Amino acid sequence: MANQLVDLIEQAKQNPTREHLEEMWRAVFLRKAWYLVPAREEVGPNRPMVLSTDNGFWLPAFTNVRNYRQFASEVGRESDDGEMHGLMLDPGEALSKINEVDEALDGVVFDAGTAHPFRAPLEALQAYAERFDVPLSGEDERGGEFERV
Repeated sequence: MANQLVDLIEQAKQNPTREHLEEMWRAVFLRKAWYLVPAREEVGPNRPMVLSTDNGFWLPAFTNVRNYRQFASEVGRESDDGEMHGLMLDPGEALSKINEVDEALDGVVFDAGTAHPFRAPLEALQAYAERFDVPLSGEDERGGEFERV
């Protein structure tokens, strides 16, 4: 599924038609989880990290554990024993949490630090969620340690 998403991302970047963009975003919203970097290093769920850029405040989210692990390692979130803590939320629950703080965020950047990053302002994410009938009231919040793969 990861390679399929990468192909859809590249297709949408090279030819950003409505059809290609919708295919890409549909695949993003069909992921089992979005992986978020905690703001603080601690066991269990907490607030996610936010990146401050020239373009505003962006929440980094990752479409798979490998991309999450790469970024978390680069920003020093991997302990000496290899443990990583993170937030795993299904896309609907993640968007619900994001909407709770929408005044403080400009958008979400997916897979930051990888060869295939992409981003969207919050309004666009909300529009795609509505278009794809993504339920925003999910109760499936999980957090804690990621196991080494």
